[in-house]
Amino acid sequence: MTATVLLTRPADQSARFADALHERLGAAVPVLIAPVMRIVTDPDAAARALRGAGGAIFTSENGVAACSEAAVPHGLPAFCVGPRTAEAAAARGFAVRSGPGDAAGLAATIAEAGWPTGAPPLVHLHGAHVTGDLAGALAAAGIAARGTVVYDQRATPLGQDALALLAGRRAVVVPLFSPRSARLVAPELVRARAPLRIAAISPAVATALNVHSAAKPQVQVAASPDAEAMLEAVARLWENGSFLER
Repeated sequence: MTATVLLTRPADQSARFADALHERLGAAVPVLIAPVMRIVTDPDAAARALRGAGGAIFTSENGVAACSEAAVPHGLPAFCVGPRTAEAAAARGFAVRSGPGDAAGLAATIAEAGWPTGAPPLVHLHGAHVTGDLAGALAAAGIAARGTVVYDQRATPLGQDALALLAGRRAVVVPLFSPRSARLVAPELVRARAPLRIAAISPAVATALNVHSAAKPQVQVAASPDAEAMLEAVARLWENGSFLER
């Protein structure tokens, strides 16, 4: 039987991933979008944070979205976690430099760029829920940096369609893109009766999930922390899971 892909990212990001998945595997792949969080941006906080900043740090497109009403100085540097975020920042007028897809790699990218001593600080525009302290790590390495919350990732419960899917007999593939989304969806995965196949974008997400359920989920970590690697992981799990049922 055909497995269903359950997408729990915020609605816009889930829709974009669903489009990419259908382009890769065909339009017949069943996809259910059921966000476990919604993004609420704070444009005023973003505008204040950019005043006097020497550059911006973005670890999510959501941080860029929060700058929608900010006056971005022409050519203001922006260090971005990966190419998707860099593309969004470039569209807002930032002079972007892209990292390899994770915070540790981005910190290395910033260090390699050699931020000048005495220059105005870099500002990490991030969400209310973060893993680690990127600005603190940079400051400890002698790079002037500070962090500012410019959006919130507000939890929302899984809808009835998603709960029914997890209670069923058909296999379900669940891509997880952040430790927070993993923690939010974990209680429902614990109760799931459906055979589960989980794709985690990083080891940190797999660790945050920590699911022990009757479904005995298979967890596969993407080869790299980016959308393309997640597409590959989900495609592989979907193809392997489409003939499983209880």
